[in-house]
Order: sequence, then C-alpha cells, then structure tokens
Amino acid sequence: MSSRRLVLAVVATLLASGVLVTATSASTSVSRPAGAPDLAAMALAVHDLPAGTRVDKQGYVRDPDYVASYTREFSIRGSPLGRSLVLGLEQTLEVERTAAEARATLGFASRLFRGRQGAQLLKSLIVEGGVDARDVVVRRIRTPSIGHGALVIPIRVTVDGVAVELAVVLFRFDRVLGTLTLVGLRIRGADTDRLARVAASRVRAGLLPTSTAAPTLSGTPQPGQVLTATRGAWRGDQLAYAYQWERCDAAGAGCVAITGAIAPTHTVSVGDLGSTLRARVTGRNRLGSASATSGASPVVAGPAGAPTSAAAPVISGSVQVGATLTATTGSWTGEPTSYAYQWRRCDAAGAGCVDIAGATAAAYVVSSADSRLTLRVLVVAANAAGPGGAVSAATAAVP
Repeated sequence: MSSRRLVLAVVATLLASGVLVTATSASTSVSRPAGAPDLAAMALAVHDLPAGTRVDKQGYVRDPDYVASYTREFSIRGSPLGRSLVLGLEQTLEVERTAAEARATLGFASRLFRGRQGAQLLKSLIVEGGVDARDVVVRRIRTPSIGHGALVIPIRVTVDGVAVELAVVLFRFDRVLGTLTLVGLRIRGADTDRLARVAASRVRAGLLPTSTAAPTLSGTPQPGQVLTATRGAWRGDQLAYAYQWERCDAAGAGCVAITGAIAPTHTVSVGDLGSTLRARVTGRNRLGSASATSGASPVVAGPAGAPTSAAAPVISGSVQVGATLTATTGSWTGEPTSYAYQWRRCDAAGAGCVDIAGATAAAYVVSSADSRLTLRVLVVAANAAGPGGAVSAATAAVP
C-alpha cells in the first residue's frame, strides 16, 4: 500500500458542512468477500452511540489493497458523547492478509503522521480539500493503549468562522485495521479513547472462535457403523477445527474422550455398547480457542436379532483393595451364545469411566489404583446376529 493511499484512507471523511471531501477508488460490493471475518457484525452499532444516532450508509467495498473492507457512517445529530458534542462518525474496518502486515501498516502510519512533519502532511492534505491553511490546526498525536496498537490524530478546522473538530483514530487488532473519524463541535480525547476501546473490543469478539450452532451427529449407533459429526456453525477468523469423540453413560452424562477418535467420523466399536456417544469440536486461531459439543447419540445397541439386555449385570464381592469382585452376565433376550467382559474405573460418583487394560474376565481383583474410585463392568452378549451390551451399576467407592 502506498503512503499516498494510506494517507487518503485516513482523511477520507466528510465534515458535516461538506467542506472537506476526499475521494477513494473503492467500489461497492454486495457481499462479504470469501475468507474474511464478518466485519458488519464487528462494526460499531447504533446502541454503542448516543440516542438519536442513525446509520446513513454501510456496506462492504471492493478494495484491492485488502482482503475485505467495510464502512459504516453514522449521523449523531450533535448528541453528547460523554463531554463531546459529535455530529457524525465514520468507521472503516479493513482486513490485511496477515497480522504482521497489519502491524506494519499501522507502524508505517505512526511514523508517517507523528511529529511536525506528519502534522504538516495532514494539514496540506486538508488544504487540498479547499480549506485555508490558516484555518487548520493539527494537535498532538497520541498513541493510547487500545487493541494491538492505536494512533489518535486530533484536528481543528475553522469553516466560515465556526470551529469544527475532527478526531481520527487508527487501531489494530490482529490482522484487522480500524479507522474511526469523529466530527463535531467539541471532541474530547477521553471520549475518543473510550469509543475506540469499544470498537476494538467488538473486533476482538468477532475474531475469537465462537460457536454459534452446536455440532450434530448422523449415522446409526451400532457396532461397525460410522457416525459423522458436523462442526456446527462458528464465528471467528481463519479458524482450524479439531474433533474428539467421547463415550458417555446411557443418560448422555459422565463423558470421557475415546483415545484416538479425533476425526469427523467415528466407527462405533463393541466397547461403545450400552453407552452414548458425542463429538466435541474445537475451533482455534492465533487468538484463542473454544469448544462445542454435540448432543448425545441414542444408546449404542446391537443389530436386529442381537441379544438385548433384560436386566443389567450385577457386581458382587467386597469393595476393597486386594478383594475379588465378580460380575454376573445379567439377563438377556436373543439367546446369547457367548459373553465378554470389560471392567471400568470411574470417578467417585460412578461417572467418567475408562477401561481398565487387561480386565476382561468375569472376576476382577481390586487394585490400589482403584482407591477412592468406583468400578463398573460392561458385559457383551453375542449370538449369530451380532453383539449387544449392558453396563452394570457402579460399586461403592474403594476405600
């Protein structure tokens, strides 16, 4: 981006009297460009400004210098904004390809406009709009701590004997550059900074990963079948997504991650019998991460004709370290021809259960690793049609 183009972008504002007009080469665009965050949702809204404010014009513009550019203009009708008396406000949000490019652009603007030479440059550009040089005063340029960097340029212009104040704020958050231009009869620095912080916080919220609709599941919850998770809907910028399938109890609670199940699809296993499944999707970018979970699937059951539990397995024995617990098969329809067992270690409330490696017999010797935890057992009953499963109630906590 050329220095001339950047300067024009800063002062591309109409004073309420219409004295200063700076034209740009951008043309209107009907929709948000692909790959750009939702700048319309990130821009200041009417409720951020004094009562009586209205939007005069808004929309994306097609600008070859940026991934996306959006402008919103407000009429404030001279309503007080803190101690300021503002007539109008224009906001522009522009997206660079990378945060590094946005940082470089703001850094260039800071170097260009600061100091006596920068003030003179700004003054000369305003004079080009038809204002007498004696009527333009560029005041001390400030760099308040706003977003990832900011520059505030206060200007005073006298038009037909009336002093009009102009404050231009440049700020950056990640790869988004924002420009606020306030025009009024009295503009105070504290009010300008407060509004700029609101604007920067809106940009931040729009860039951070945020779930707006939960993931959903499709498929049949049956061993050997494939479940598929959508990622749901998200707001944010340049998001990457990660998946984690979880096994939950029959009520969809007490969920734990399934090791290695990190794809958008999950092939249902025999170990999922008697449980429900859900998917957790995490969206992340440079600024942070957020997660959203799907609803739980129906309880995983065997195919048609497979054994169906009529009564859950029961655990008997002394619940203490060194003692042997024994699981019954429970009661089944479908005439099972074989049974298999998988003992699980759960938290003190009987939730968050994980398989105990090697504990696949009807009997289990309680170990010191089970201390202060509870135990359950999954019994898988199979016949020629396939497997069915049922999970026992939890034991008391191991002392």
